[in-house]
Amino acid sequence: MRMRSGDPREMRAGRSTGEAVRTSGVQYSERSRGAAPRRARIWGAMVAAMLVLVAVLLAAVGCGTNQKATPSASPARIAVTDDAGRAFTLQKPATRIVSLAPAQTEMVYAVGAGDRVVGVSDFCDYPQDAKDVDKVGDFANPNVEKIISLKPDLVLAASGVQSDAAARLDELNVPVVVLDPATLDGVFEDLEKLGLLVGEQAKAKALVDSLRAAAKDVETRISGRQQLKVFFEIYSKPLMTAGKGTLIEDLVRRAGGANIGSSAGVGYPEFSQEVLITEDPDVYIAVAGAQADPGDIAKRPAYNQLTAVKEGRVFVIEDNLVVRSGPRALQGLRQIAAFLHPDAFEGSE
Repeated sequence: MRMRSGDPREMRAGRSTGEAVRTSGVQYSERSRGAAPRRARIWGAMVAAMLVLVAVLLAAVGCGTNQKATPSASPARIAVTDDAGRAFTLQKPATRIVSLAPAQTEMVYAVGAGDRVVGVSDFCDYPQDAKDVDKVGDFANPNVEKIISLKPDLVLAASGVQSDAAARLDELNVPVVVLDPATLDGVFEDLEKLGLLVGEQAKAKALVDSLRAAAKDVETRISGRQQLKVFFEIYSKPLMTAGKGTLIEDLVRRAGGANIGSSAGVGYPEFSQEVLITEDPDVYIAVAGAQADPGDIAKRPAYNQLTAVKEGRVFVIEDNLVVRSGPRALQGLRQIAAFLHPDAFEGSE
């Protein structure tokens, strides 16, 4: 047993011998003097044992600590490639979003991040809540200074005319992502991409799943039906159409039609009336705003020669459903398919 200095038992043992030896100013009894080496050996053994025990405990604690302290993966950075082919990274989901185009604005609200939109273009009018958000200029000339003042951590831009504005924002270290899909599959991909950027992956996936199901329904309904020639009028004076590489071309194809405007080039080219008469579309579709009244189309010079006019297959569609590359494009697809194959949609809403 360890004998502490001042322990009553040690003090009593010293008094019982009656003889004390003075060594270095400390008194030991003869008996205690003989026991010193023995105590030293005991002390040494005890200290060694304690050191071993401490080492074992530290090793055990250390192992446990290492297991708990293994660096967990830091929150994964959000990395995407935008529609301009640029790699883009965010450290965390965006909380202050500026959208420079109506289609992108519709996408943000559709994936559940509308409450984080702090700026939109003058033309962003859907959904209704977007009308109350701060405006950052028109589609072609966004106000860069206004955008910067809103301190966004994500700016959504289109390609084409917005490329210069996007480049300037890049130079000022404002994070810009270009989302400008030209196909329905591209819309689906960009919705999922946007869901990732704003931390709403589950909502985005659920939305895309429902949109894919709607597209599949159209595909099933028109399966095996004759492909019809379609002319899509974007503007009347001069006559302009939807050419290659446009969302409209993809929608027409999916709806069971062949877009004759593809022969005029990419984008939205002008189209010759003489070629139109020669091509003779089965179905003529005009976007609302270009030529709102199908009756007016039928009265144009030489248009009475068109099969579409003769058979009363001239239609008008809301431009936002086919020009904006957003979730409402599925409504556009269904309407176009119903124009081409009305019997396939009888009895459905």
